Amino acid sequence: MSRVAAIDLGTNTVRILVADANGEGGYSPLFSSQIVTRLGQRLHETGSLAPEAIKRTTEGIAKLIKRAESFAPFSLSITATSAGREADNTGTLDAMIRAATGHGVKIISGDEEARLSLKGVLLAIEEDDFILIDIGGGSTEFILGKDGSPVKVYNTNLGVVRLAETYLTKHPVIEKEYDNMISEIDRVVDEAFNHLRDGEKYILVGTAGTITSLAAIAQDMADYSPARINNFKLTDEMVESSRLKLSVMTIEQRSRIPVLQDGREDLIIPGLAIVQSVIKRFGSSQMVVSDYGLREGLIMELMEK
Repeated sequence: MSRVAAIDLGTNTVRILVADANGEGGYSPLFSSQIVTRLGQRLHETGSLAPEAIKRTTEGIAKLIKRAESFAPFSLSITATSAGREADNTGTLDAMIRAATGHGVKIISGDEEARLSLKGVLLAIEEDDFILIDIGGGSTEFILGKDGSPVKVYNTNLGVVRLAETYLTKHPVIEKEYDNMISEIDRVVDEAFNHLRDGEKYILVGTAGTITSLAAIAQDMADYSPARINNFKLTDEMVESSRLKLSVMTIEQRSRIPVLQDGREDLIIPGLAIVQSVIKRFGSSQMVVSDYGLREGLIMELMEK
């Protein structure tokens, strides 16, 4: 079938994309949407997906599929990442989603997630050789891409949901808690740097909700525009400016920022901390931003089958 739909079931966000093959090796998007369900709520503490998180996520997926119905028929794939890999009760999640939608959930490895994210990013970024940083709710992947292929991959547990729940108890942010979080982030980013380095210097490319939100905030967007996000150069100075403003805000104050999606108000802090740590450790001054990522990579994979 030339019309396909992919759902990226993340630790924090569920994203859907419906598209047609365009006959030129790419696709034409018909419908896209996303919703924050925080599937990985307290997963790092309990090892299980919380019943209320499973319920929210199942309802969210059903709602997204309902919104996409006007574009049916299409072949649909639901793909889970970090939370699906870690939880000991993903069978329950799969059963509930299958009962509600008629579709099961496929869980992919960290390496497969990295490969597909790179595949999606390459549709938007005007480079072939770069280090891709994919900041998720439960994990962050570091991918060294050369000539459009992943050469080295380093998977970490630097997820923004995990970090927010582990280190940040209050907003505005408590300085000591932020410093403790930064120490852990710097340690893991240093490991990633040592794993990926090969003597060459690469541009940094970032994808996923944290980075795209920071790019939108830096441009003072009133409404989110993917066209203004792809290939935007997010500098360390921009991220630091956002840190100074956001860290002294309450959750309610952050919720008034037009381009900060509901459910990201606490997660933007660990996210920007990861971005700053990566830019510093990899010896850069900026990160090129991609609105495209895993969801778009999944679409391309489905098109090729």
